Amino acid sequence: MNCNNKDKKSEKVKLKNPILCLILFAIAVVLLGKAYYMVTSDISKLEEVKDIIIPIIMGSFGTFLVFFSLSGLIIRVALFLKNFYYKKLNSFIIRQFSSKINTTVLSSTIICLMLFITICLLSSCLTVKNSMNANIKKLAPADALFTQNMNMDKYYDNYSDYGYNDLQIKNSHYTAKEMFQLFNFDITSYFKEYIEVNTYATPNLTMNNTLGSLLDYIRTNFPFLAYDTKEPIMKISDYNKVAKFYGIDEYSLNANEYIIVADFNSMVKIRNLALENNEKINLFGYTLKPKYSMCQDGFLEMSSQHINTGIIVVPDNVVDEDYLVYNHLIGNYKTSDKEEILKIENAINNLDNDIKASKYLLPSGQTKLAIKEATVGLSSMLTFIGLYLGIIFLISSAAILGLKELSESIDNQEKFQILRKIGVDNQMINKALFRQIAIFFMLPLILVLIHSIFGISFAVQILEVFGNEELLPSIITTAIFLIIIYGGYFLITYYCSKNITKEKY
Repeated sequence: MNCNNKDKKSEKVKLKNPILCLILFAIAVVLLGKAYYMVTSDISKLEEVKDIIIPIIMGSFGTFLVFFSLSGLIIRVALFLKNFYYKKLNSFIIRQFSSKINTTVLSSTIICLMLFITICLLSSCLTVKNSMNANIKKLAPADALFTQNMNMDKYYDNYSDYGYNDLQIKNSHYTAKEMFQLFNFDITSYFKEYIEVNTYATPNLTMNNTLGSLLDYIRTNFPFLAYDTKEPIMKISDYNKVAKFYGIDEYSLNANEYIIVADFNSMVKIRNLALENNEKINLFGYTLKPKYSMCQDGFLEMSSQHINTGIIVVPDNVVDEDYLVYNHLIGNYKTSDKEEILKIENAINNLDNDIKASKYLLPSGQTKLAIKEATVGLSSMLTFIGLYLGIIFLISSAAILGLKELSESIDNQEKFQILRKIGVDNQMINKALFRQIAIFFMLPLILVLIHSIFGISFAVQILEVFGNEELLPSIITTAIFLIIIYGGYFLITYYCSKNITKEKY
């Protein structure tokens, strides 16, 4: 006996009970199916952290059971397919793979979950980054928008908790333009063009009212919406002024019609249920019916995200001016120089130091420059998180698989030498080695791709406020990373294993 080889024993392939493996595989499918359903059917039902953790645990355990059951089923199935099993080196490949998966169930599960995190994290971060950058031009089409609270004394109870004092509330009857002038700052002198529009609100028109006969059904299915919040109302002429200024679609209305403009997808879907049901609203003594059976795309507030949950646009004559709550001043600066714009906006911010600020409430502002800078910061952070964590997990997963295969190749040198001695040529051995390593790399990847379909769907729902227009390019970018890194490790592993197992002279 050669003492040097006494420890080089082939691992005995333990054939697990096939009935038990089938039962475990069925349980795994049920667990994964339930987890997929929970995270994609209706995210509004995921109320607490535990509601997110439960499908994660189910998915992780289901993944473990998939690998555990496959480790017993693969060789059993192959033994039934005798023509396939005894063809060329298939029996050798299958037994080698089966012996490995028997001992790597836990590590395969961890690798699968790490790859899942990689794909979802990288795709989501890149989607948010790219969508926000792309949305700036569309959703922040003006240089500045200033909003002034109006008639706060009529709604004192609603505003008293926001830190406003009695004088600010009492003096809330100036438009944004007039308020700047009170502070001896003529903001309009810095604009080459500007518009002024108003929004209204009444306690008699909340989401409860706009949903009409579908209220109970929608409340049951979406219990966490603020149904008592007053709906923002705009005159059709004011909204069209905004639309023309922004370069988006304008609309027309008959005397007894209204439309809802919105761009936040989840709310659009909910509102469309009522609009499809032709729900009428009563506003300031008028009964109005919806012009369209769905929300129309549009917005007022600027952002890099889709945040408009709905504006009720009605004919001009319907609106009661006593219910004016906000005045908006929207404009484009005369200059496009960043330094000059910063000086203007810094001067506006410094108005808070004026003694008049204790008596009058200054307009709140949204500017394209501020939105861009905030977006750049968030985009950089998301890119770093996505690339750093995603690529680290991807490299770690591929490296673990590669090292495992190289270790196996060292242990299996003698087996390949025996194959050569019985007449198997190098080309067939190399093909067998390639298929063996490919199966070992591909099995967790196939399960990961199935997981990722549902994982990305869940992520898109969570992050829809940021926009998901750039989802496809982000998935393609992630796929490129996966092919280059994961595929690269696979090829390196194959060529190194081929060198390790080649014939010794």
